[in-house]
Amino acid sequence: MQNTYSRMQTAGRKRQRGVVLVVSLIILLIVTMLAVGSMRNTILEEKMAGNSSDRNLAFQSTESAIREAEVFVESVVSLGNFGDSGGLRGRTAIEPSFYDTNTWSDTNNHVVAGTDFGAYANPQYYVKHVTTVAGTEGSLNLSGYGDNKGTGDVTIFRITARGTGASADSAEVILRTLYGRIF
Repeated sequence: MQNTYSRMQTAGRKRQRGVVLVVSLIILLIVTMLAVGSMRNTILEEKMAGNSSDRNLAFQSTESAIREAEVFVESVVSLGNFGDSGGLRGRTAIEPSFYDTNTWSDTNNHVVAGTDFGAYANPQYYVKHVTTVAGTEGSLNLSGYGDNKGTGDVTIFRITARGTGASADSAEVILRTLYGRIF
């Protein structure tokens, strides 16, 4: 009886011919594919987080340039400096295109801000004298922006600023705002 059982075991082993090895390799392949997919997903999420952080840095840098330009406008004594160069444009001067790279590479077109917050380059801005609204003439509402005394002429400036992220090929943010001041 023992002899017959032993022959059956031997015959069963001969028929298997490495099935366990093939099944294990298939399972190993599936686990490897899952791991590679998971790593790709993690790398993509890390890139997205880095880009979001870089964009935020560029935005904050640009915001600081706008605040610096507003402080500059508040310190202006007369509009005589607003001509056609140095980042200060008068009412009749042609405003450069903020999409054009020459606007931001030519120092006659912009002012370099003093703070960078860790950005690749200091942010830049230019200021355009847009118009002057007589004291009670227009319906332009500047309440909540600076000192609105309700009387006197309001001089309107358009501030355009550009900032970058942490590296040369990183995010770029361009912001425009209007700023009014009573002289």
